[in-house]
Amino acid sequence: MRRSASVLAALVALTALSGCGGNGKNDTGNAGRAPGPEALKDAKGPVTVTLWHGLGDTNAVALQKLVDRFNDQQRGKIKVKAVYQGQYPDVLAKYTAAIRDKSTPSLLLSYDISTGFLHDAGQTVPAQDLAEANPGTLSLDDIRPAARNYYSAQGKLMAVPFNTSMPMLYVNDDLLKKAGLPANTPLNTLDQVVAAAKTVHREVPRAGGLVQPFDTWWIEQLTAAAGVPYCGPDNGRKGSTASSVKLTSPQQRKAIGAVSDLYTSGAGLDTGEDGSNAVTAFQQGKVAMMFNSSGAAGKVKEGADFRYRALPYPLSGPAATSGSVVGGAAMWVNGPGHSAAEQAASWQVAAFLASPASQEEFSRATGYAPINKKVDALPGQKKTLAARPDLKAVIDQFNRTPATTATAGCLTGAMPTVRADVLSPIQSAFAGKTPLDAALKNAESAANRDIERYREQAGQ
Repeated sequence: MRRSASVLAALVALTALSGCGGNGKNDTGNAGRAPGPEALKDAKGPVTVTLWHGLGDTNAVALQKLVDRFNDQQRGKIKVKAVYQGQYPDVLAKYTAAIRDKSTPSLLLSYDISTGFLHDAGQTVPAQDLAEANPGTLSLDDIRPAARNYYSAQGKLMAVPFNTSMPMLYVNDDLLKKAGLPANTPLNTLDQVVAAAKTVHREVPRAGGLVQPFDTWWIEQLTAAAGVPYCGPDNGRKGSTASSVKLTSPQQRKAIGAVSDLYTSGAGLDTGEDGSNAVTAFQQGKVAMMFNSSGAAGKVKEGADFRYRALPYPLSGPAATSGSVVGGAAMWVNGPGHSAAEQAASWQVAAFLASPASQEEFSRATGYAPINKKVDALPGQKKTLAARPDLKAVIDQFNRTPATTATAGCLTGAMPTVRADVLSPIQSAFAGKTPLDAALKNAESAANRDIERYREQAGQ
């Protein structure tokens, strides 16, 4: 399987860890106290905050509008310069180089699977310390638990989530009806979804039952929805760093096998790794159901001329311990090389971008779910959700997702390469070219070699 340029960029970041200047001992943050508002009072002239991000197109425009507003409010005190650094893996690669060159940005917006690397690099100030040093700026209790859970290690929040997404189930109700399925067909569990997909494929000529992007985020989602950790021990969240990947537990075998069976039987539609291709197939009525990110909700709405719903991602494990893993990106305040005033100013920016007003505006412009719970009580948000049941389903899923070890996802700096290693064997199994059990073992072995190599480089 060809590795994409984005994965290669992530490999560069991984390889560079040992020389990045981070402590490599899994103790994110600077020694010493996080700076508070007094640091800004002592500053002479406006403090410049450089914000690196990987948001393009509509998302970049929405971010810049918020930055412009912040700059207007803080004129003469803080000046934010938002800089697009390419797609997320490019941002991570440039950030890794910047650590070596001692030229990191004040504030970094980086994607979900960079969390382990940024945690290990030890270049950032924990968000929880900054929140405590700056009372009244951002209440961490307002952050949705599922998002807070993902960006925490050993119980401490490391970064402030900004743009977050969830896996969702999109359902073409017209195709289900054509297949003879009742309007209230339950689709809460993976077994129910698989049964409905098989029925549609059997009863409706040329219609597929299920489509999903062929990337390994969905294997991680099947694992979390089964209520088991992806990495051991404890997904690397409880004191010990992640030292292995697990893909062959009975719960995973059952869940992954159920979806694999759809594809090998012809009920699953293969549209490749690009989530946009899956959306197109769904919009064209070629398939009854789709697993895709909540970030696809806006695009689905634009092109679907049939009755459809967005539903929570189905579970195969107990509701109390199973759920989804968030995607998206979070804001990291950098410490070494940045003055106390710059760190305090960076925190002010992060708190502003995570505020209810900013999150409501960004969510409405982009489709990302607001990470601040207080958005739900805003009149504008209530009106939006009343008109958009698909967006309400995303919020409902966020609020119902338990903050457990399984839903926290795996915390390891090797995650970009782990995803690359798992992808090829799984795709081969779903294509019917490799028996699933052999594929899972191959993927598990390759991923474990990467984690072992990473741990050696990081001194863990």
